Amino acid sequence: MKIHPPTYRLGPEFYDKLTAFVQDFVTDGFVRFADEFSRLDEFIAGACADRRDRDDHSLRRSARELYLLEAVAFKIYDELNREAFNRARDTLIVLPDCLSLHNPDCRKTDGKWGDECRRCVKGCQAHQVSLLGERFGVRTVYSKRKLSEQIEHYRHKNRDLAVVGIACLMMLATGMRTAADVGVPARGVLLNFTGCEHWNDRPFASQFQLKRLKAVLEEKYGPANHATDD
Repeated sequence: MKIHPPTYRLGPEFYDKLTAFVQDFVTDGFVRFADEFSRLDEFIAGACADRRDRDDHSLRRSARELYLLEAVAFKIYDELNREAFNRARDTLIVLPDCLSLHNPDCRKTDGKWGDECRRCVKGCQAHQVSLLGERFGVRTVYSKRKLSEQIEHYRHKNRDLAVVGIACLMMLATGMRTAADVGVPARGVLLNFTGCEHWNDRPFASQFQLKRLKAVLEEKYGPANHATDD
């Protein structure tokens, strides 16, 4: 009986083709994003030489190729989830702690299913996101360590839920996969740089492009009244 595989069938040249494709992808990627990834090698070398007792060595020592892979993964998930995200009635914005100007002494509320910004400092991007979310009728919470439980909680409260996450390059695609595992379509916005304790001995506030988040929300809901400045 002749077999007709329903999706793909690997031929004898597949691995050679895949190897060549990945080699070209990595080479071209680091040329294309040379400016954005210019400090990666120095950081990874320092992280590998770091002999301090810390629980995030694996993350800090991530191979440079993984940065490129996670960037592409984020973009692919963002495009694949776009239609379902826009179709969902409700939206939840999930922030990283490192966005706060006062992290770890942020005055945010202490919530079991996600702390919320108190908007204590106008220049803090967490304040700006919270204000933008309010103008679109969207709730904003800080992420919890058990992200799957957090998203599942809000999905039970709002059955027709979508999530937009703000996170670093090494975390965003992972968070989008987590949302997918609990049946919630997710889009995302990348941090421009990471300021948290995983990457810095003296943490500082991370930043991202607020206009990217605004564009995601406007695509779904249309322009909001008195939307915040870019």
